[in-house]
Amino acid sequence: MQTDVTQSYERQVEALMGTLSGVDALRAKAIKAFADRGVPSVRAEDWRYSDLKPVRSKAYGPAKSATVGAVDPALASNPAARFVFVNGHYAEEWSDLGDLWQAVSIRPLGNHLMANPDRANELTTGTDGLSALNTALMRDGMVLSVPSGVEIDDPIEITHIMTEADGAAVHLRHVIELGEGASATVIEHFIGGDEAYWLNGVMQARVSESAKLSHIRIQEEGASALHIAKAHVSVGAGGLYSATNISLGGSVARFEAHVRLLVDGAEAYVDGVALAGTGQSHDMLVHIDHRMPDTNSDQIFRTVADARGKTSFQGKVTVAKDAQKVEADQSFKALLLDRTGEANAKPELEIFADDVKCSHGATVGELDAKALFYLVSRGIDPTTARQMLVEAFTDEALARIADNGLQDAVRGKINSWMTDHARSA
Repeated sequence: MQTDVTQSYERQVEALMGTLSGVDALRAKAIKAFADRGVPSVRAEDWRYSDLKPVRSKAYGPAKSATVGAVDPALASNPAARFVFVNGHYAEEWSDLGDLWQAVSIRPLGNHLMANPDRANELTTGTDGLSALNTALMRDGMVLSVPSGVEIDDPIEITHIMTEADGAAVHLRHVIELGEGASATVIEHFIGGDEAYWLNGVMQARVSESAKLSHIRIQEEGASALHIAKAHVSVGAGGLYSATNISLGGSVARFEAHVRLLVDGAEAYVDGVALAGTGQSHDMLVHIDHRMPDTNSDQIFRTVADARGKTSFQGKVTVAKDAQKVEADQSFKALLLDRTGEANAKPELEIFADDVKCSHGATVGELDAKALFYLVSRGIDPTTARQMLVEAFTDEALARIADNGLQDAVRGKINSWMTDHARSA
């Protein structure tokens, strides 16, 4: 069956030849890599918590262009710009560049490669089959280049909409480059209908010396969707990559952050919240690679699993032999709203240096019965009481979202999920 799946994707690659400048050779190499590696199975250590049986058993066709009658309001109260992709295709009619074009270079992937075909060689192919397939089948995405010294105060929002896409897949590729001393906040929002579609996305970013990139993801895919996304980020001297991933929708959802701290003073903060209801599986994998001394990282993850829901966290910190004076911390806590919920944690430290401060911790428990009883005894209904406790539990993982309005919007999403899933006491 895997051969049939591979042949189907090979035909899709053939149909895409010539559609993106400079990419044909990369596509050919990538589809060969996919044929060699295949779709990961639960037998692979990094994929033990995410069963991709639907992807292994059939080939997803390319998502076709579609129109939408309206687009939900932006999550940010005053975004610097907003870019909308419908079924993986850039929707210019719903997008708004604002005044951003005057300060930065920002354009769809196709336009970027048409002007710079040699830059196709800079696109990462990753090390697993799904990353290779993304490279082989990518059609569109956004390329953001912020010049040195330019600070974008308001967030840039990218909205991904999937509609009328049953049995279809989107392979998005975003590229973000921050020059020396530049700063930007990028919000990605994923929403979709109830069709059984698959979003397979890759974002690659380069954060130069003293630059700061904040990356916020709110995933609200349709109930039957598969959502697989990766961020590959390199950080220079004094640079900062800060990410917050909120995972709420989809049947199987997984986000990976692979961060390399390449020069002294580089930092990475990767946080996340995942809420899994019945039949949902949310998996978050983080690998932070400390290549040089005096680099810091921190990870805070909070997850909640309702009846027959599953959350998983895999966090790895690698410290190279000469990377002295490194500080790295991991914190994972999970709540089970029902005894049939499942929470998995796999924190790892791989340290080759001897002068470091590294720690990790993982706990799994239920809602505090005494706190719940106290709130209910004060006249608060059980569902609201559970919402309050879950909001307090997840708040620590939201603390690095600098925009207070956006923080409140995320809390609203969490409370809406709790309204749908929290059980009465």
